[in-house]
Amino acid sequence: MSGRTLEDIRDLLVEVRDLLLPVADSHRADYNHRNAVRGVLSTDKRRAAWALADGTLTQTAIASRVGIDQGGASKFFKSLRELDAIVDDPNPRRTVEV
Repeated sequence: MSGRTLEDIRDLLVEVRDLLLPVADSHRADYNHRNAVRGVLSTDKRRAAWALADGTLTQTAIASRVGIDQGGASKFFKSLRELDAIVDDPNPRRTVEV
């Protein structure tokens, strides 16, 4: 390829990047929020509890089904509430998908 063709390609890529930056910026907070939630889902049991948090079961029932003790379940669901990842009801319900 000639030097001019490569320059044209570079200029087009810069233009595309500049057009995409505002889109990326508008979604950055959502992306960071989902990463924070993923960080809390650090074990198989926590991921299983997350999957069951659809609003149909109590926190106690979820903990029992996945084999998490009450103290661990309490801390886990508290972390999710602090991230606004679940509705703060007796039956936890996810507010985001990860």
